[in-house]
Amino acid sequence: LRQHLSDPREQAMYAVVHGGTDLDLRHASAAYLSSLPFDGYALGGSLGKDTDEMLQMLGQVMPSLPRAKPNHLLGIADEVSVRGAVALGVDTFDSCLPTRNARHGTLNTRAGKIHIGQGKYKSDFGPVDPTLETIGHSRAYLHHLYRVKEPLFTMLASQHNLQYMGALVAELREQIAADEI
Repeated sequence: LRQHLSDPREQAMYAVVHGGTDLDLRHASAAYLSSLPFDGYALGGSLGKDTDEMLQMLGQVMPSLPRAKPNHLLGIADEVSVRGAVALGVDTFDSCLPTRNARHGTLNTRAGKIHIGQGKYKSDFGPVDPTLETIGHSRAYLHHLYRVKEPLFTMLASQHNLQYMGALVAELREQIAADEI
């Protein structure tokens, strides 16, 4: 930390708040780390057995962290968790989930996840998600690419899921700016 402070070179150094699901350990970690001059904070380690437990833990721990510095949630990218965590003060996220899901044929849509390998998409010439302009290919075309194991599928599906997440985060930013969150 001393070295970083002496020569930050336009890089941020975050402290990782640990403690698993033990709130006392999380609070102790947050209290100690927030007393040091870190640029932001990340919450990592075991965050709970499910989304509800994770959000309960975040609801207890986030008030212990400085509001003026960014807070990052490690390894989380499902829509329910992202929406809930943003409402509790989390600013950024990282996860391989959108691209991993894409590789396995799962695409995010406003109507929920679709599993493009299912037969019902064979003749579905509609867009992946009619509410978003993403990759411009039909569900039927993506179904075909997935079924024949065409590498292009992974690229297009990953692009779609990442654009979906970008649209989700843009929506959340608008809600924050409008004081709705």
